[in-house]
Amino acid sequence: MIDANRPVRVAVVYHIWPHYRAAVVAAMDRSTLIEYDFFGSGEALNGIEHMDPGLFRRFVKAPFRLLRRVMWQPKAVEAALSKKYDALIYLADMNFASTWVAASIARLRGKPVLFWAHGWLKPESGAKAGVRNTYFGLADCMLLYAERGKRLGVASGYSADKITVVYNSLDVDKADAVVARIESGLLDTDRPQSLFADPTRPLVICTARITRLCRFDLLLQAAALLKERGIAINILLVGDGPERPTLERISAELDLSVHFYGACYDEDVTGQLIYHSDLTVSPGKIGLTAMHTLMYGTPAITHDDLNEQMPEVEALTPDVTGKLFRRDDPTSLGDAISGWLSGGHDRAIVRSACRAAVHDRWNPYVQATIIERAVLKLTSRG
Repeated sequence: MIDANRPVRVAVVYHIWPHYRAAVVAAMDRSTLIEYDFFGSGEALNGIEHMDPGLFRRFVKAPFRLLRRVMWQPKAVEAALSKKYDALIYLADMNFASTWVAASIARLRGKPVLFWAHGWLKPESGAKAGVRNTYFGLADCMLLYAERGKRLGVASGYSADKITVVYNSLDVDKADAVVARIESGLLDTDRPQSLFADPTRPLVICTARITRLCRFDLLLQAAALLKERGIAINILLVGDGPERPTLERISAELDLSVHFYGACYDEDVTGQLIYHSDLTVSPGKIGLTAMHTLMYGTPAITHDDLNEQMPEVEALTPDVTGKLFRRDDPTSLGDAISGWLSGGHDRAIVRSACRAAVHDRWNPYVQATIIERAVLKLTSRG
């Protein structure tokens, strides 16, 4: 029985805490009802910067080992064995062997277990579906990113009562501050259109690491098709990565107006670039890019194959805050771009709708509140 006079104590176990999780961690740390201990390695992984451990109120260094794709994190198991915690939240990845063990131990000891995960991204059957449901069955509650994941989980036979949608987020407070400074004239540097020979053309942007998965080659093909129709656009790619040389070559061969800005981690800069653009186009999976563009009031275009998308695509409302095109089809992408640009959208109304999507649901405060309610319910404090 948990002492009603003290906060509920919860271990939140990740292998690493990406820097972009800082806002939701801060929101969770503000809880007066729950004390979270955040477990993580404290080290970067695959180019993803780890959040500064000093930003957590309570950080537990938890190194891990990788053997091919299988991970073992000893402190994940130690947390399950500890008498300190009333509940445990684990990042749910079937390749994390320590989570299989830790969640099983916690359940045997009567400790509520929550899995924070993408969950079900597409319909599955056979052995893979069976293994996934067995793994997710170790949790008392699944904390999923989107409503579609819940629908897929229920369709696979998982109990709807054990699924809670918590959405996803970036730092909306920082974005709001940048927008306020832009609109008050306090943050007024050169607009991104000045990077191009003809600044009057519509500006399409994407902020992402430049990899094959982003499918920027499709964007260049679409731009070439639009050029043939007499619709010239400027393209601004903010980021770096292994595909950049190939895309630079293709851009030159097709004589397209593309500016490779390079990597930028200054939100004052990236915020302005997105704010002043007409469209974000993410030809591959959109993920958190959806949050990033909507925070600054810029609509987004991405592909329509939801089985090959990320949960954050759900934040987009077609013809209100963006459009979808037929996956892997540059002609369809070109049509979507030209359709939006010629659609007569009121920029102020679109900007408001984009930002409302974030403020209504896809933000760290909503996430932290829903997670808190789920924990308190399982620990009989809700």
